[in-house]
Amino acid sequence: MDGTQPTTSRRARIIEEAVLDVDGVAGVRIWELPRRIEIGILVAPFDPVTDVIQRVNEVIEALRSPDEEWDVGVLND
Repeated sequence: MDGTQPTTSRRARIIEEAVLDVDGVAGVRIWELPRRIEIGILVAPFDPVTDVIQRVNEVIEALRSPDEEWDVGVLND
């Protein structure tokens, strides 16, 4: 290991910033795969998980390309 941070694409940073602005999101991690984006969120304490996931899905809808699949899940830590 050389101690450098892995590079994140500009698109992943845009997605991350948009998701972090969602009420109830305390953290986010983005995975870019071929024709697929996976988003893991850390939900803030006392926020209903289903409500936060719904808000995230509403925000990312505008960022999604028609030929891609996006999944949102909850991170444990």
